[in-house]
Amino acid sequence: MSRASEIHEDPSGSFQVGTCDVQRIAMITNPAAGKGAAQHAAHEARVRFSELGIDVVSLQGASAESSLELAQAAVADERLDALVVCGGDGLINLALQAQAQTNIPLGIIPAGTGNDHGREYNIPTNPAKAADVIADGFFTTTDLGRITEVGHGKDDGRGGESSELKTRWFGTIACAGFDSLVTDRTNRMTWPHGKNRYNLAIIMEVMNWRTIPTRIVLDHEHVIEQDIKLCSIGNTRTYGGGMQICPDANHHDGILNLTVMEDISRVKAITKFAEILQGNLEHGDGISLYTAKHVRIEMPSMNCYADGDLMATLPIEIEVVSGAGRYLVPRP
Repeated sequence: MSRASEIHEDPSGSFQVGTCDVQRIAMITNPAAGKGAAQHAAHEARVRFSELGIDVVSLQGASAESSLELAQAAVADERLDALVVCGGDGLINLALQAQAQTNIPLGIIPAGTGNDHGREYNIPTNPAKAADVIADGFFTTTDLGRITEVGHGKDDGRGGESSELKTRWFGTIACAGFDSLVTDRTNRMTWPHGKNRYNLAIIMEVMNWRTIPTRIVLDHEHVIEQDIKLCSIGNTRTYGGGMQICPDANHHDGILNLTVMEDISRVKAITKFAEILQGNLEHGDGISLYTAKHVRIEMPSMNCYADGDLMATLPIEIEVVSGAGRYLVPRP
């Protein structure tokens, strides 16, 4: 039975809002997120929860696998009213693998470097104020994206390939192409540290600026075959700490928004990235904007990242699942 005490349907029928009584929560933390800021944020949030009379079960796994197991156990525990994440978008993504399509709401204490989930849902960056939002118990259902890795069958132990497919949820934006190459390079580098390593990886990939032969199929029928620079598939508008790569995305409309950067020069690309930063990217002049409910993407030997984390190796299929998310958010 739902933990929610009150649910209302939006007039459009595309999502629900409601309230639930929040008395006991599980809070999972990544102490390394935000260059260590998450540990301080978690402490401030716990203090505020204590002041509000809310019991907190603190969770911290030694690895991503153990953190996911803890999140799964928390979601299954009927004594808990909410699962709370204190960290960045990567930890939120991990929590989504356990929490999506369940009745337990997800609360967010933004404490990462990008915080694109928090930005999308207007979650305060102040930990105590974010805790107040969670304590208030107001939630909304949202769309989520679901990525399925295809074409990479595994040995079934009998000399053949299994039909097992790797599937992952994401909340913000999935990307393949230039963005993926930058992240791949960043992950291979050991110097410099912090954000400077990512910035250096961008410069190095710009110097290696190249097109990627790509095949995109929208809703099983509209086929796009061309050499491109990048493709971003958005359930929400921003990635990378506020870059509006999918400016028209709406997490309530049951549609994915695609931004495709075509074969353009480095100079023009710099102009387009400036438009992304300013939030005024438009269709045309080397940028194509599409919408679809289902997307298949094929790129040779390319990784797909979503919510800032590695999700799969292409080819992949991505679909939007309406109402799969349930977030504790500020009241409108």
